[in-house]
Amino acid sequence: MFIILLAHTPGNTWTLWIPARFGFSDATEIFVFCSGFASALAFGALFVKSGWAMGAARVAFRVWQVYWAHLSVIFATALLMAAIDASGLGPEGKIYKEWWPVSGLFEDAGTALLGFFTLTNVPGLFDILPMYLVILALIPLAMTAHRFGGVPAFLGFVAALWLAAQLAIWHRAIGGEETHALGAALAGVGGLFSFLLLPANPWGDGVWFFNPFGWQLIFFTGFAFGMGWLPAPPVRRSLVLIAAAYLILSIPIAYFRILDGSYLPYEWPLRIWLADARDFLSPLIGKSGVGLMRYLHFLALAYLAWVAVGTGGARLVSGWRAPGPARAPVLALCGVVALATLPYAYAEEIKLLVPALDAAMLSYMEPRGFIPPWQRLGLIQFLHFLALLPLVWWAIGAAWRARMTRDWFLAAVPVIRKVGTQSLAVFLMSIVLSRFNGFALDAIGRNVFTTAAVNLWGFGVLIGTAYLVGWFKAEPWRNARKPQVNAPHGQKVANPGPAE
Repeated sequence: MFIILLAHTPGNTWTLWIPARFGFSDATEIFVFCSGFASALAFGALFVKSGWAMGAARVAFRVWQVYWAHLSVIFATALLMAAIDASGLGPEGKIYKEWWPVSGLFEDAGTALLGFFTLTNVPGLFDILPMYLVILALIPLAMTAHRFGGVPAFLGFVAALWLAAQLAIWHRAIGGEETHALGAALAGVGGLFSFLLLPANPWGDGVWFFNPFGWQLIFFTGFAFGMGWLPAPPVRRSLVLIAAAYLILSIPIAYFRILDGSYLPYEWPLRIWLADARDFLSPLIGKSGVGLMRYLHFLALAYLAWVAVGTGGARLVSGWRAPGPARAPVLALCGVVALATLPYAYAEEIKLLVPALDAAMLSYMEPRGFIPPWQRLGLIQFLHFLALLPLVWWAIGAAWRARMTRDWFLAAVPVIRKVGTQSLAVFLMSIVLSRFNGFALDAIGRNVFTTAAVNLWGFGVLIGTAYLVGWFKAEPWRNARKPQVNAPHGQKVANPGPAE
């Protein structure tokens, strides 16, 4: 939920550090997987306990709720955009109503409304909930498959639907272009499943970016674990190494700073090879339908998280054992690197806070060739960050290290859990809040301090939303003590009850 807020906030530099930048999968997979697991507990158990009809009815009610939640967040966001424009608080010349996901409401309201209500107008930022409600609607079909054929039939249903979605996406991607014989044959088969590509806007031929028939693979993986149909994965050193290796090896193909020539010179054969490899693998790492390599990337990440928290989530209640500081030679090397990269790591802050020092540094460094190409600054800053971590960890001392890995961690766990248990409400808030935070950054300017302040404010709002919604769902008024009503002559009588 926190990562999704960061990713949706316009011009947010913190998005340079979210998982999506360093691998194929991202927060969407986490969200959908956890939703599948939770749905098994909420709906799957009902199918088993009360029968197929009652289970399907419960799912239909949830689909109904998600549908209206989807429409509400669209109109709330559009209202926010209109309110900002009407207030005149935005930057001069910027019209927020022209933001394309909601602009149709102000330019051609009839067509836009028809598209929103029929889910044939599903623009970016508003495309996750439609995907989710379609996947929810597939639960009765999945339960039917399991009822008549057990786990193999369930897995077959999920795999066949996912494969059909991949072929349909491939058919659209080819679009009649020349390709190899196998690619052309697969595209031909994919044409038979084009009905799985749902229309995304009433003005063109776009389709839903998040294809629910592909993304159900992630959802039903979590669902199967939640139902107990898939066993908990074993904790083995070999599997840990394989998962970690897969995640590490995916970074050069996934990280845009490497592919766009920022960290590797654009003309280097290695960079060209990596870019070509990504293009070649694009059907397998595509986000629209969850390519196979993307799915494996998420499983590797989830497995390492499963191992990290310990058996039964033991470390979520015991905390972590703080590792000791690095050895003296390592700390010395880190100190040298940190000092050498310091002027580059804090270039923006120095320019903002001490302009005279910034000018003096430039006058000294430029004639001597100490100014690297701007594309390399990010890499130098990253090296500074890596060098700083062991130094800070050593400097804070054993007591603070223990406090951070146990006390602070254990204090954060229930807060994160609360946000997770109210994921729909928090997600809805994050969509609107992301646009507000983007406006706030437009108004006050973007630098390291304002960006941090706006993002932390956003985290606080999400946490507050989770606790508030949780409080309402707990219905505290049901257990509230009934007050006594005084009779005219000082006698106490019971509260009159429901008639009040």
